[in-house]
Order: sequence, then C-alpha cells, then structure tokens
Amino acid sequence: MQELLVDPPAVESRHAPERVARRRADLVGLAVVAVIVAFAAQLPVLKTHLFYYYDDTSSVIIPGWRLIGEQLLQGRLPMLDVDAWLGGNFAGEAQFGLFNPLTMANAVLVALLPDLAVAAILIKTEFLVLLATGVYLLAREYGAGRSAAAVAAVALPFSGYTLFWDAHAWVTNLIAFGLTVHTWWTLRRYARGRLHPVVPLVVAVLTTTAGSPYAVLGVMVVVTAVLVERLANRQRREAIGVAVIGLVAGLAAAVVFLPLLGVQSIGTRQAGGVFNTGQLVPALGQLLNLSAPTYVPRIYTFNPASTDASTPIAYLAWFVAPLLPWFAWSALKGFRRWAGILVVGVAYFALTLAPSHLWMFRWPARLIEYLFLAVILVVALLLTAGLRTDNARRRGAVTAGLIFLSTYLVWADRPDQTRRAVEAALVVGVLVLAVLLAARHRTRLVTPTLIAGTLAVLVLQLNWFPRNRDITAWQFPHNVAQLRADFADRSDGNTFIVANSVKMSNADKQPDKAWREVLFGNVSHVAGMASLNGYTGMGNRQFVEALCMEYEGSVCDKAYQRVFAVDPATGVPLADLLRLRTVTLFNAQIPGTLKPTPELLRDQPYAFDLKLAPPGWETADRGTYATVIRRTGALPHPEGRVSWTSPGLTVTADRAEPEAEEIRYTGGGRVIVAALAWPGWHASVDGRNLPVDRGPAGLIQVDLPSRATEGTLKLWFVPAGLRTGVELLAVGVLIGAAYCTYHTVYARRRRAMSAG
Repeated sequence: MQELLVDPPAVESRHAPERVARRRADLVGLAVVAVIVAFAAQLPVLKTHLFYYYDDTSSVIIPGWRLIGEQLLQGRLPMLDVDAWLGGNFAGEAQFGLFNPLTMANAVLVALLPDLAVAAILIKTEFLVLLATGVYLLAREYGAGRSAAAVAAVALPFSGYTLFWDAHAWVTNLIAFGLTVHTWWTLRRYARGRLHPVVPLVVAVLTTTAGSPYAVLGVMVVVTAVLVERLANRQRREAIGVAVIGLVAGLAAAVVFLPLLGVQSIGTRQAGGVFNTGQLVPALGQLLNLSAPTYVPRIYTFNPASTDASTPIAYLAWFVAPLLPWFAWSALKGFRRWAGILVVGVAYFALTLAPSHLWMFRWPARLIEYLFLAVILVVALLLTAGLRTDNARRRGAVTAGLIFLSTYLVWADRPDQTRRAVEAALVVGVLVLAVLLAARHRTRLVTPTLIAGTLAVLVLQLNWFPRNRDITAWQFPHNVAQLRADFADRSDGNTFIVANSVKMSNADKQPDKAWREVLFGNVSHVAGMASLNGYTGMGNRQFVEALCMEYEGSVCDKAYQRVFAVDPATGVPLADLLRLRTVTLFNAQIPGTLKPTPELLRDQPYAFDLKLAPPGWETADRGTYATVIRRTGALPHPEGRVSWTSPGLTVTADRAEPEAEEIRYTGGGRVIVAALAWPGWHASVDGRNLPVDRGPAGLIQVDLPSRATEGTLKLWFVPAGLRTGVELLAVGVLIGAAYCTYHTVYARRRRAMSAG
C-alpha cells in the first residue's frame, strides 16, 4: 500500500500523524454518508414496495442477471443463451456488463437470492451508496469540507432524475453514473500526485465496461476535465498520465461495445444520425427551477396520455436556490483549482439541451444528473466557506423572492396542483429559516439541518409522487420458486407467447392474476420457459418482422396465424422451423370473432369451443387469461436443434450445446437449425469453413457439401467483434501495466533522491 502514495519521505514523515487523523475523519464521514443513504434508499419501498423493480429493471436487467448468474455459478460465462432467443444475446446487448467483474458479482448475487424484487432493492441500494460515497470523495478532493461534502453526497442520489428514473427503472445508468464519479475523483487525486495510477486505471476500466455508453461518455468528459486542470497548472507530465489512463479505459470499452456494433447490421435499432423528437428533452427554464420539490415540468416522456412528466425530473435539492444570496461567492476565486468542475458542467449543460437522438445516445434528460453533479460540487465548495449572516434582511428578501418565483413557476405549469406547490414552498421556507438560524447561532447544526431537510423533503416527495407513472410498472412475480412452479406445466420446449401488453388492463397486470399465465420480457426465461419472446435493446430485424414482435416480447394479433403459416422456401409451417412445442395465447388475442374475456371465463369457463389447435396440436389448458396449445407428436432429433433439411440430406445425429452444435449427416443440401443466426456463428464441415446464412425468420441456415460417407457439421458461436475487442483490451492492459511500472520506478527514484 505504501506504493500508492508518492509523497517524498521527508514530507510524508512530517505530516504523517496529521494525514492519518484526516483519513480517519474522512472514513467516519464516508461511513455516516453510506449509512444515511442506505437508510433513505428504503423510504421509497415503504410507499411502493416494488419501487426498485420497475420497467427495464424487472423486464430485462434483473432477470438477465439471474440467468447469467446461474451459469456463472456453474463455471461458465455465457455469451449467448440460445434458448432465450430474442433476449439471449448477452454479449450483443452490452447492457448486462458481461465483462465487468462488478456487474457479474451482482449477477451472482441475483442468482443466489430467492426473490428478484429483494435483489433489486439490494442492488439499487448498493449503487446509490456507491454514488453517494463517490460524491463525498470527489467534493473532498476539490477542497470541500467534510460536512459540506456530506450534504452534497446525501442530496444528489435523491435528486429527481436519479431517484425516479435511474434508481426506479434504469439501473445500468445508475451504475454508470456512480462509477463515473469514482473515476473522476481517483483520476484527479492521481493527477495531484496523491494516488498510484493503478487505482484510477482500474476504476476507469470498470466504468467503461459497465455496459452503458453513458459511462464511456462520462469517462471521456472527466478525463478531459482533469486534463484541462493539469494543463492549466502547467503539469504536463501528469496530463500525459491522465491521457494514458483515458486511452486504456477506451481500449477496454471495445470488448463490450464491438459485439453490440456487430449485431447492429441485423438489429432493429440503428445507431447514427442526429434528430430531435422532443422526447425527454428538457428546456433551459425547467433546469433552472432545480429547488422546487413539486415541480413537474412539461416534457414529453413515454406516457401517451400526458405531456407532463409525472415526477420532479428537474429537481436537485431544496436548499440550492434559496441559499444563493447567503453564499460567500469569493470562495470560488482561483479558476485553476476547480476548472474541471466548470468543464464537466459546461459539457453536460450542452449535452442536456441537445437533440433527443445523438448517435448512440438517446433522451438527453438522462444527463441531467451529470450536470447536477457539477452544480452540487460548487454548492459544496460554497458551503465549506460558510453562510454569510450580514445584511440578513436584504438577503432574506432575495431568498423569499426566489422561493416565490419557484412556486409561481410550479403553479404556472400545473395550476391544478396549487395546494401542493404552496405546501412545498412553506416547507422549504421553514427549512431555510432553520438553516439560517443555525448558521447565525450554532454553525455545528447547519449540516444536520441540511441533511435532515433533504430527508424530510424526500418523504414528502414520495407521498406526492409514490412512483414514476411515465415508465412501465409491470409488477411481475418476483419469487423465483413460485414463478417456476406456476409455469412448470404451462411450457414444454420452445414456447411462443401470443400476447400484447397494451391489450392487458393494469388491474390484470398483477402477480396473482395475468402474470400467472403469461409473461413478457426476460421474466419468462427465469420461469424456466424456452420462450421465443424476450426483451431486446438491439433486436433481430428478420425475426421480429416474421412474428411482428415488439422489443419487450409483445406481438400483434396476427402472430398466431404467422407462426402456423407455411414457409414458402421450405414448405413447412414456421412453427416447425422454430421447433415449437407450446403456444400460449392471451385470450383477448384469440383468432376469430369470439373473444373470451377474463370475466366470461370466470363465469363460464367451458361454455364455448376455442377450436384453436391446428392439425398435430391440441388445447392443453384454458386459463382465465391465457390458453395453451401443445404439439401432440415428438420432434425429431430431441438432443439437438435441427428443424428442417432439404431432400437428399439426412441427419444421422444431432447434439446441441449451449453455444455450439454438432450435426452428423449423409448426402448434401440445406439444413436449418432452430436458433437465431446472430452475427458470430461459425460453421465447418470436416475442418472446412462454411458460411452461416440467415434462413426463414432469421434462423441458422447452412448449405452442406455432399458426402458419400458421413460428414460432421460443427457450429460454434463467438460474438462478432469480440476477438478484436479482446485484442484491444490486451493492448490496453499492456499499456496500463507499462505505465504503472514506469510510474512506480519514477516515484521510487524521487523518494531515493529526496532521502539522499
């Protein structure tokens, strides 16, 4: 550990006791912040018990981590889960953080826990605490006092966007934000000669491999910020080191994002271009009202029924604007000391007001929290200097005016919420008065009052806004054992779910109602189903067009007819090419004129004949919400995935593995395998490489050369771009190792020269 410090030994020995005392005090402050934030993170759950199990968290990330974690516990890192179909390309999706030890440790945690919602609570709490500790350490790194740093650290995790969007739904963005903050403080501390470069290097690599492009953007911005600071202080050697760490982090990101770009050619989401739909694009005026706890701006989100956000997305902290007249602004003198904060603030200010789509980046409201990070750091520096108490009447009048203006803007946007706006204004006014009285008479109480006020406002906000109504609630079942028990008899082999979430009432979207018979997203795979439906961020264009499937697994009403329609190229139904054994139909989407509703089925469950099953299939179960039909006969090659062969080709043996398959055959011709032909599949016959084509619905299709004797087709999967990504990662590791070695040798020589 001594190598992590690079101070000359004489200075080190002279200030050692003082440094130890400071570190102990910082550790105490860090622990207090962690405890407060961990406690406060449970408050949303008291009001909405599935608060952290919403939207993408419940439909893709937590279920996906469950699947990945189970395989990790078996000693295998899964690049692809063939049986998860649309949602199974873990490497190509990038968002699972497949090559990141931190995210994979959390995947193992999810796999070990019996309840997915409990796992979500623990993981969201973990990363809210990670964010808070990062803010504390970053504020301290810029010279903020411990108390001021603690105030900032407690406030930011519970700002409007971070709590009601990232923590509520988009956990990958929460991870990216928290790790970016830690990258910033470690990088700056290294640049000041107080930390060995291996620490920021490891943290930066963890950040860029977390699976979010916003993490890569964050590292780029903070590297630029620290570079500007070092160059402004004419520290070229340190600037070079910062650039090297940024380079290594960028090279490491290739292993995550090259497989994603490799899937793009067949995907439904095309990155590129600059355009503006107005979705999640905040306006400048909305960002300025950052201290109004009830301000719900008019911003286009995902709710087609409203043009207003349902939560205070532009809220930072109740005390920022009201305390502006009381700050000692002279504390910000010395541009070079906090130039990095300005760089980050300006960069994210511009990006937050950018168009809705900018290459891979969508919805600039996602960047509000990064802008607010810069703001809260400045506030921490100002709080460190103390609040001014002279000219109290004049300052008080300005504060009252700011609170009134903020309240007026809230009322102007939502006149129907006048009472709530007035209540919030009164609460903020009382809290500000308490802070000012503490500043005048007992300064030690300023920090506890600010933190207590933050928690009090949080409680009120959760009462006013118990959940974000602009995202999908889902409310999926979360007890894994019960989930698997409910679907044990409802799925046999490859399963296609003919259902659309839009056609389901919110009242039926409950664990003890519709979700006991039909599922969306990747939850069906956790239930043990080899479901064609699943959540995908990138998509598979040919597959989703064949089955008219949406990104979360919903399908259109014609999906049932499509799956049983005869494929013209092969002459067999698509259901056979997919090796389907089970089809589950949501009753509201059953073909024909008779639409059995849940109410009808409850009253007369067998009062009609569905007549759904085509030849070779039978109706196996008629539930309240869904009907299950099942194939009556056995499929050929039960241990493999071959679903069709052309005349003249005979498969003699077929054995499937998780990411590979071996097929023995005689003759020659075309074979179709019931697995999606993602970029990265490779094929060879007796050592000779063959192209892998995309057949009907995007399935694997290979043309086999004729063999008089038995030949062997081998299929295996390596994500497209992974090999190049690993090579670039290796180059980055070598560069990082070389630089760390050089730095260590250089530091030792400096110490030796100082000692001499």
